[in-house]
Amino acid sequence: MFLLKAIPIARGVGAEILSYWSGTEALPGSVVRVPLRKRTVGALVVSCESAADAKNEIKSLDFEIRKISNPHAKAILSPQFFNAASVSATYYGSTVGSALFEMVPQVILSEFEALPTAKPLIVRKKPRESFALQKSDDDRYGHYKSLIRERFARKESVFMVMPTVEDIKKACSYFEKGIEPYTYIFHSGLSKNDVVKRWKAALEDTHPIIIVATGAFLSLPRHDLGLIIVEHENSRSYKIQSRPFLDMRFVAEKLAKEIGADLLLGDSCLRVETLWREEEGEIVEYAPLSMRSLSTARDTLVDMKKYKNSGKIKILSDEFLALAKKNKEESGHMFVFAGRKGLAPQTICSDCETTLTCNRCTAPLVLHGKDERRFFLCNRCGKRFDAHTTCRNCQSWRLATLGIGTERIEEELREAMPETHIFRLDKASAPTHKKALELVEEWYSSPGSILVGTELALLYLDRPIDYSAIATLDAFFSIPDFRINEKIFSIIVKMRSITQKHFLLQTRNPEAPVLALGVKGNIIDFYREEIEERKQFEFPPYSTFIKISYSGKKEDVLEAMDKLKVSCAGWTIDVFPAFIATVKGEYVMHALIKLSRKEWPHSELLDRLRQLSPAYAVNVDPESIL
Repeated sequence: MFLLKAIPIARGVGAEILSYWSGTEALPGSVVRVPLRKRTVGALVVSCESAADAKNEIKSLDFEIRKISNPHAKAILSPQFFNAASVSATYYGSTVGSALFEMVPQVILSEFEALPTAKPLIVRKKPRESFALQKSDDDRYGHYKSLIRERFARKESVFMVMPTVEDIKKACSYFEKGIEPYTYIFHSGLSKNDVVKRWKAALEDTHPIIIVATGAFLSLPRHDLGLIIVEHENSRSYKIQSRPFLDMRFVAEKLAKEIGADLLLGDSCLRVETLWREEEGEIVEYAPLSMRSLSTARDTLVDMKKYKNSGKIKILSDEFLALAKKNKEESGHMFVFAGRKGLAPQTICSDCETTLTCNRCTAPLVLHGKDERRFFLCNRCGKRFDAHTTCRNCQSWRLATLGIGTERIEEELREAMPETHIFRLDKASAPTHKKALELVEEWYSSPGSILVGTELALLYLDRPIDYSAIATLDAFFSIPDFRINEKIFSIIVKMRSITQKHFLLQTRNPEAPVLALGVKGNIIDFYREEIEERKQFEFPPYSTFIKISYSGKKEDVLEAMDKLKVSCAGWTIDVFPAFIATVKGEYVMHALIKLSRKEWPHSELLDRLRQLSPAYAVNVDPESIL
């Protein structure tokens, strides 16, 4: 007799692990039919041990364990994937059940009876390696195509992990026609039927295949995987922004280790942590790393402080407008980046200098709209406020807008160039993926036009453009985030790489080293300065951050943080309000534990974190500590 622990695949159960008796052994990752209330449902096996080995646990149980009447188990996940999930759950301070529910598409769990059984893994005789590849997009994909052909010749399949659907689309545009019949694409935008159909085909194909998919489909148990490629490795989209806050790059790396496959981390500008790991010898370069991002475009850095005596705040420089007019004359395409959406990202009271904030979230209100239709909007909770609102502190009407958003730039361009077609792509103008695609395609089909957009737009620019300009990103420097310089540098390098003729950057902070380095595509010097600063302050990769968040009534939050200090006594905990302290009427505080890189996972601390109330949100290696 065996004690089996499994997660029922049923509505309303979530990632709860239940115990059952089974007459036969079932491997972790397989699915069995179990009794649940008055029905029988499928359940994903988490663990299985003999009754003799589990007798101490059985004695301590205060409930009756039900028996599985038909213990036939169907393996839909590989044991190696389950091991990778277990390691990932431990690292991110989560349970295996919660991690699996995030790492396996729900359609696969719900339709398990229609799926083929996973084949045993082919054991590779060659020792596995981890590689880094930092090249331009064209050069990088040239290496990928050669690698795929080489692996096919060795009868090995390849898994290319992507952060977003748009990255998948871009990757497929590079592949040769000879590879297409063996390419299987998976992402969350597919219908249930398409996912099941492709999953079955990918497992049953007798020829080596290439799987191009987002991280959740790493669970596909292809038996002959010899290489996992993590493409666009620098993307923040790999880090899941909900519990259990997994990073699919980490999952991919652990899966590669479990199945004995090689790992390749690729991007035009790898993460600082990855470059450091290559420098430390943890991973090796697949080809010499390109430490300078090349571009055919001219570059111009414009100091906007030269307009300080012009009588009013200058939004668009003379150089910017000249570039826009040149784009119109040549029937080209120009992209203009702005760090924030709206007309003005911030508004302050001219009398008491209080920032205008949402009375529900305390987030700064952003001015939107046009003429009499203007309004303030909280980008955090979506609440609208009349444009004629007054200062909440002193009731003054004298409010002054600060900063530059996409709508303000759009207005200035329409006024300066009324005959030019201006498009805007941000979360307000394109709330859905479909709308964003339509807008970008319309812009590409309009010679001489200009697209104004935020970071969202960069995801959809999959073709070279003639001209580009950064109208403003100075507001990013005010964000107290240790990764902000890396974000700024990545945006600049990305824009340079897609621009063919002329790239321009406007700033009122021209002395910031990251701007000059970004404009020249100087990756090596940026890395040296950034890694030295992180070493000085013991930031990642020299440490591991564990952020623990709690939200609710202010007095409850303060009490919860006091209890946390007691629960985690023995570790230094810094407690502070969130950058936006109130969200949807709830007060938010964070606690930060900083460990040396080799200290985590720490078994005792991990146990204490797992014992915390579910009201605490534990986030290991957060993208931001704010």
